[in-house]
Amino acid sequence: MRIVSVAPVVPFDGIPHAGGHYFLRHVRALRALGHDVTVVAPATAENRAAAAKTAGEFASVLVEIADAARGLRRMGAVVERQQQRFFPVRPVRRVRRAFMSSAEVHARFFTADVIEFQWTETGWLGRGITTRARRIVVAHDILLQTAERSVAAGGAPWHPRALVARSRLLTVRRDERRVYADADAVLVFSGKDAAIARRASPSASVHVVRPPLGEPLAATRVSVPSDGSVLFVGAFDRSVNAEAALWIMQEIAPRVHRRHPGAVFVFAGAHPTAEMVRESARRPEAVKVTGRVESLEPLYAGAAVALVPLRAGAGVKFKTVDAMVRGIPVVSTSIGVEGIVDDSLSVFAVADEADSLAAAVCAVFDDVPAARRQAEAIRRVAVEEFSVDRFRRALAEIYGPANAPVER
Repeated sequence: MRIVSVAPVVPFDGIPHAGGHYFLRHVRALRALGHDVTVVAPATAENRAAAAKTAGEFASVLVEIADAARGLRRMGAVVERQQQRFFPVRPVRRVRRAFMSSAEVHARFFTADVIEFQWTETGWLGRGITTRARRIVVAHDILLQTAERSVAAGGAPWHPRALVARSRLLTVRRDERRVYADADAVLVFSGKDAAIARRASPSASVHVVRPPLGEPLAATRVSVPSDGSVLFVGAFDRSVNAEAALWIMQEIAPRVHRRHPGAVFVFAGAHPTAEMVRESARRPEAVKVTGRVESLEPLYAGAAVALVPLRAGAGVKFKTVDAMVRGIPVVSTSIGVEGIVDDSLSVFAVADEADSLAAAVCAVFDDVPAARRQAEAIRRVAVEEFSVDRFRRALAEIYGPANAPVER
């Protein structure tokens, strides 16, 4: 079956964000099922390099996006930021225009059996393009939940931030409903996201597909050292991760150090902010910011506890599952475990205040053997819940066999 996968990125080994890692596993799972996959993405420098790396594995079509006119470049950037602020479901006009006018994109769409759109925002690019192919949206996050949380955090009703949040919520409700209603299937990563997606678009055909995060460590468990670090993983150009990192440095770490002065906090991931670097410089022996690393495995192997203190965002947090399938005790906010914790899965502790999160981290260091035993029991369940075999079976059920005729 010919599958065209439209996305903002071309995935590759070592891509520095969780969504890209999922996308690569998704493409590889489809290919393992016998499908032919072509990735369509903007022709950025990063995507050109990624397409060269993956040329022997799958095809890529890169769409040239025109620059704004030289004299209007600065004004155009301001306009585009405002477009993204108020219409977050829609890619900016230059991107939409490039995809709509690309003869190669139209040709790929015309011959495809399935067109999938990775991330909800990309689904908007399929609107207005005529094709007989089935359309599938892979909703990494449900934007409605993010927009509703922005309204809840907006403060007084007439505060400018609250007015912007309410305006954004109106456009998200309308645009996300359209994207999901146009699709033959919407894939989400949890039952929680499925409920929100159905609320966003009641007519949508929504399917829960657990991401394949359990395979690398299905047979073995990473040992958790008693003198290990407190690890927080994230791409820090995402504001939710950068804000959580600063919260740890300023509010949580000092509380932990009162009881465990030797605890080391490690912040692993690309694009650390200048403020993060300044904060870490104040106590370099206790707070370490790595920047991008080739592999997270040595850091996971040295972690006594994984801390996920997210206070915003939507979707399943892969960093939480990544720690669980490695047998590392997890301390998280309720947002960090959304769509993960249920009757069969739990983590070491869930709390939403700095005092409680710090106390839970200290509890791990107080009795590391007990924390390890609990983490091992969780690991066994998580590896099965997020296994590659289960993921492939779910995709096969939704996409169908590779050689089956497609009903249009």
